[in-house]
Amino acid sequence: MKARTIALATSSMLAASAAAAEITLLGEAKLGFSGGSGETTQFYQDLDIEFIFSGQTENGLSFGASVDLSDADTLGNTTGDIGYEVFISGGFGTVTMGDTDSAFQFAVLGTDAWGSPGSIADNETTHWGFQDDWLKGSEDGQVLRYDYSQGDFGFAVSLEMDDASDYALREQGRDRRDPSWGLGLSYAPRLGDGQLKVGLGYETAGRGEIGLGLTDLQAESIADKLSSIGVAPGDALESGLFRYNNSNDRYELVVDLGDNTTNWGGSIGYEMDNGFSFGGVYTVFDGDQLKSGDYWGLGVGYTFDKVSLHANYGEHSFKNTYGEKLDTSGWGLSAGYDLGGGMSVLAGYGNSEATARGDFNGNGTDNKIGLDGETFSLGLSMTF
Repeated sequence: MKARTIALATSSMLAASAAAAEITLLGEAKLGFSGGSGETTQFYQDLDIEFIFSGQTENGLSFGASVDLSDADTLGNTTGDIGYEVFISGGFGTVTMGDTDSAFQFAVLGTDAWGSPGSIADNETTHWGFQDDWLKGSEDGQVLRYDYSQGDFGFAVSLEMDDASDYALREQGRDRRDPSWGLGLSYAPRLGDGQLKVGLGYETAGRGEIGLGLTDLQAESIADKLSSIGVAPGDALESGLFRYNNSNDRYELVVDLGDNTTNWGGSIGYEMDNGFSFGGVYTVFDGDQLKSGDYWGLGVGYTFDKVSLHANYGEHSFKNTYGEKLDTSGWGLSAGYDLGGGMSVLAGYGNSEATARGDFNGNGTDNKIGLDGETFSLGLSMTF
């Protein structure tokens, strides 16, 4: 996005000095069409407006906040699940609270980090072979992160709390979970004709889960296939390993990793000066009811003149202590052409596959369910 900055001078009636503040306005509009397996190809449009507020104290301490207009209804006092962030920064590093990356995300790069121009409907990152939220959101979604960078090295630590009320805990019949926390280390030196990027991360949660997006068709397909083996539609996708979730009209396949969940892993990649970049990521999940769980992915990109091309592929594999298994894979493509002046032509494609195995109807029979689907989009992105 381009930035439109408004400088505001604020004077104090109690002091002769004045402090300078800035409000930066970012905007992006998208239009085109999108579609996918079993879905009608239809018009697509989106408008995103972000405000960034920043200031500086007399001794050089920087502070600020950022909020997306779509999250403005969450403004005000809150203890969790917010759509904005507030920060303080100085020679000691940066402290950020709100809807921000965890320490793991700070250091470990997803497969889209390597040359992706994006797409109007994010098809290249919404398939089941992509992962970048990790354990963030396993508690209340409000992250407190401290990060510090010196030269080629970076360090971050983050916390996320269980903010359930005492009443909610009694209703759920559970104790308050310990805060989730994460640690991230990054190293990005110049190497030859490019830059090497290495990241390592570790995080833990009292109870962890990750979500994989579902199209309407995939959600209906899962319900139909489970119904065919005797699982009532209302109970579909309520196994010990995964469940169906329709929160805020967003369909998800949520993988339950169990109590005392941990995730550790790393990413490595190389950005060349000639526009070529590539990298990979690997992580391992562990939890009380998880027998095994891991994820790996690869990404590659190339930019020349006004053209940007990107491809990525990844796989998840989970097995719980009940013998249920869930394997997913997917790949995504994106291409962009810069028209200049903030406008680009963007195209995206995502392809997903999944296989679930287990005794989903409780009759001692091992069942197998297969799913697949694809999405695509083509249109214009305009930044202001």
